[in-house]
Amino acid sequence: MSSAPVKLDFSSDEFLADPWPIYKELRRSDPVHWSAAFNAFLVTRFEDVQALLADREVGSGFPMRSSRRLFGRTLLDTDGPRHRDLRKLFMPLFAGASVKRLRTEILIPAVDQVLDSIEAEMGTGNEVDIEFMERVAVGVPYAMVTRLFGLPPEDAAWLRPRVLPLAGAIEFPATSLDSALAAKAELIDYLKGKLAERREGGRMPFLDLVFPPGEPLDESMLGTATLFLLAGTETSVATIGKIMYAVLAHDVDLSTLADQEYRTQVVRETLRWEPPSHTILRYATRDLNLHGVDVPRRSALLLSLGSASRDENAFEDPDSWRPERTDQRLLAFSSGPHTCLGIQLALAEFDTLFERLSHRFGGVRLSGSLDGVRPGFWRLRERGHIFRRPDHLHVRLERNRDA
Repeated sequence: MSSAPVKLDFSSDEFLADPWPIYKELRRSDPVHWSAAFNAFLVTRFEDVQALLADREVGSGFPMRSSRRLFGRTLLDTDGPRHRDLRKLFMPLFAGASVKRLRTEILIPAVDQVLDSIEAEMGTGNEVDIEFMERVAVGVPYAMVTRLFGLPPEDAAWLRPRVLPLAGAIEFPATSLDSALAAKAELIDYLKGKLAERREGGRMPFLDLVFPPGEPLDESMLGTATLFLLAGTETSVATIGKIMYAVLAHDVDLSTLADQEYRTQVVRETLRWEPPSHTILRYATRDLNLHGVDVPRRSALLLSLGSASRDENAFEDPDSWRPERTDQRLLAFSSGPHTCLGIQLALAEFDTLFERLSHRFGGVRLSGSLDGVRPGFWRLRERGHIFRRPDHLHVRLERNRDA
């Protein structure tokens, strides 16, 4: 341990633009870094992060946590029997057989809706310029989640301005809770209206599971529904943007993504190299000692998924994007008892998008320079550091003349 701990300012331009050298120094000299600003211990090494995620005595539930105050007692911040019961409720929708069906019924139509609109802009030409983040990285997750919830696809544009304040509220530190609560109230009123209009035979896979037709509305689960609106969109926005960034930055031929094995490697390596969320919050339910640092019971722990995924003691040449690497252990979806329930659906979403993109278009290139579009922490209301993605990606797509 260093006698002079690393000075870390999450809000500095230096850190927001390029956190990797700072993470590396923390792993070397201050792997359990006390942050007075956040009143939390930042844990940066892969081995430690993985162990703490698996430790059932390091929990997620804490009454004063922003997400608890916003969404109620959800999968995000409950432990023990309550958490297991919620996972059991949702598992039928996110298990392998269901995801296979959802790929056909929801993911492919959602992706095709977005790509059809882009291809239509080509007209009789062979190229089209688009802003990839807005058109595809945002378009596909919101097209997917409206179908998963059984909502009108045209409502996606209304949903996003109300989902973004929810993302801000679970940032660290959180942005305005009041604006998030107001947005949540709008979303709940909207969902209650759609549930009241529910027609027999209509497809509302998520809402029918949580609010079975013919049964009284369980209002305590409405907060969970709004959480899933967030979980199903903004992390996917970040991931899709960074996969395309990696493809462009490393001169990957779009046609190579037609190969299933290589496409899977590209997705998984990008999730390691640039995970969509860099930290995850946990609480110590017992006294801990990590690398000589005493962590008292009830202390907050910020587990750095971003740093752990670039740990030189866990991965060879960790700062390089190498889809062919054989060790593709992932922390991007957490691990242990709180592993993301939607991991299989998310991976299917990314796979479906880039498979169909590679078939529909013959090539992609950046319209301009990569300078200034490197993934950076997305400042929600100028604060926060969890969500990380390119702000914009202006690209030119070429028609696939063999399709």
